[in-house]
Amino acid sequence: MRKERWLATALVASAVWVGVLAGCGGNNANEGSSTTAESETAPAPTDTSAMAGGATGEVSLAVGEQVIKERCELCHGASGKGDGPGGAALNPKPRDWTNGAYMTTRTDDDLYDVIYNGKGSMPAWGKTGILTENEIRSALMKVRTYAKS
Repeated sequence: MRKERWLATALVASAVWVGVLAGCGGNNANEGSSTTAESETAPAPTDTSAMAGGATGEVSLAVGEQVIKERCELCHGASGKGDGPGGAALNPKPRDWTNGAYMTTRTDDDLYDVIYNGKGSMPAWGKTGILTENEIRSALMKVRTYAKS
């Protein structure tokens, strides 16, 4: 029994690391603190050709939905509760976007900073150039809808 539990834990941890290396992760560390003081602010990327919204570089809920589906659902879950399979072995667990009490304490700038610079196990989506500014703003627009549902 002990061997099976260890093997299951190792498999989940491996899957999570693969997800992290592929660009998925979570962030509940230092829940009440802002990363603004410890992070860099970079200028917005200007190349919008690879954006989920196409070459237009639009900021929209549709673009946000696509970004969330492609980059965030593995850890944050389809319902945004932080219960995705990729986040199962993460400590701390991925943020529960449906927690209105917490989400209302965070400004858009706070959340943008976390998405851009990463936090805890969550990768730095903007700093690494994986997401553009408009993709981050679109994802943020979608994230805000979870606490309202």
